[in-house]
Amino acid sequence: MQANKTLLAVGSDALLPVLQVLRQQHWHIIHIHDPQQWKAPRSTSCSAGLLLLDGKLLRKSAALQQLASQLDMEWLLLTERAQLEQAAVRAFINDSCYDYHCLPVENERLAVTLGRLHGKTLLRRRSQHEQTEQEPQQLVGEHPSIRRLRQEIRRLARVNVTVMISGESGTGKELVAQLIHQYSDRADGPFQAVNCGGLPVNLVQSELFGHERGAFTGASSCRIGRIEAAQNGTLFLDEIGDMAIEAQVNLLRFLQEGTIDRLGDNRSRSIDTRVLSATHIDLPAAIAKGRFREDLYYRLCVCQLQLPALRERRSDIPLLAQHLLQQSASRHGIPLKRLSYEALAVMLQHDWPGNIREMSNRISQGLAMASGRVIRPQDMGLGSRMQTLDHGLEAVRERAEREALATALQLHNHNSSQAARTLGISRATLYRLLKKYEMNAVD
Repeated sequence: MQANKTLLAVGSDALLPVLQVLRQQHWHIIHIHDPQQWKAPRSTSCSAGLLLLDGKLLRKSAALQQLASQLDMEWLLLTERAQLEQAAVRAFINDSCYDYHCLPVENERLAVTLGRLHGKTLLRRRSQHEQTEQEPQQLVGEHPSIRRLRQEIRRLARVNVTVMISGESGTGKELVAQLIHQYSDRADGPFQAVNCGGLPVNLVQSELFGHERGAFTGASSCRIGRIEAAQNGTLFLDEIGDMAIEAQVNLLRFLQEGTIDRLGDNRSRSIDTRVLSATHIDLPAAIAKGRFREDLYYRLCVCQLQLPALRERRSDIPLLAQHLLQQSASRHGIPLKRLSYEALAVMLQHDWPGNIREMSNRISQGLAMASGRVIRPQDMGLGSRMQTLDHGLEAVRERAEREALATALQLHNHNSSQAARTLGISRATLYRLLKKYEMNAVD
C-alpha cells in the first residue's frame, strides 16, 4: 500500500498558511487555484483533496464536481458557515465530500481529518486491488433461490452429466456454467463457450467439429473445432435452442458415442468433454414445431437448473448493485462512486427485463455519466417513478432513504456494519439515519 501523503489543494492563496503547516506534517502539496488547471502528474497519486470554497469557486461548481468525480480520493471542504445555507453548497458536500470544516481553520482538527481521508482512500484502493486479484467468478446474492442454486451447482459439479441451464436473457447462465466447471474435477482443463445463435449455418459444422485442409473452399489449413478444443474440460453451448437443425444431428452423435469427425476427414476422434447448455426459449415448444430434436433434448437435459429473474429476488438488488459498481469501476478504470438513496429505491422498483446484464450496463452508464461522486437515477437512464408522486423533494428523498435502509437491514438480518457496507455509507451515517426514521439495527 502506498504510504506517501499527497494532497491536492484547490483554492486561493488564502490557503497558503494552512498548506505551510501541512508541509511540516510531511504532506506533499499540489496547489491549484482553479479546478480547470488540474493536470494529473504521471508519477504522483493524490490521496486526499482540500478545497477552500469561496465565491469564485462556487460559480464553478460544475468544474469542481467534474474534478471530484475524476479523482479516486476523498475530499475535505473548507467553507464559511453562512455558505452552508446555500442548497448548492450542501448538495456538493453530500455528493462529493467526505467532510467539511467551517472557517477559521483549526490546525489540529484539520490534521486529524486529512489523516482519515488519506487512510480511507488507501484502504479503498487496496480493497479494489484485492478484488481484482480474487477469483472473478461468484454468484452474488442471499435470496433463498440463489442459496439453493449454489448448493445445486456444487452437487452437479461432482458428477459428469449434461446440464441444461434455463432462464431469461441476462440472468447469468454462462456464469453458472463457469462455476460448474470451476468446482468440478475438470477445472484444470479448458472451458469453451459457444454462442449457437451466433454461428452461421454454413460454418456451424466447422466451428464445432473442425475441418481438414481443403475440406471446403477457403479451408487453407487444418483447424480443430470447439468440441475438440474442450478436451478434458467443459463445453458450454449457449442458446442451444438456436442451433441449426443440421448441426443437431452431429451433436447428438457426439453425445451418444463420444466421437467427432472433422469435415474432410473420415477418421473418428474420441473426445472427453463435458457438455453444458443453456437456453432462454421453451425447448418442448420448439420440439413440437420441429425446430429442435427431441432425442437431443433428452441427451442435454440429464439435469436441469432454472435461474430466477432479477425481479423475483429484489432483496438481492442492493448487494448485486454494489458488486457490479465495484466491478465496473475497476474494469473501466473509473473512480468508485456511490448510488444515491433515490437511485437505489428506483432500482428496487424497476422490473429489470434485461436482468443482471441490464443492471451491469446501467451501472456502467451511471459511472460514466454522473457529474459528481453520487450516481442518480437519471445517470443510469432510469426515470424516477417517485418524481410523479404528489410530494415535495424532501418527501421523495426521505422515502428513498427509508426504503434503502429497510432493504439493506432486511438483507443482512439487521446487522448495522454489513448494511452500511452495502449502502456505501459509514456506520455513523447509518446510525444517524436509523435515529431519524426510528429504525433499529444490531452491532
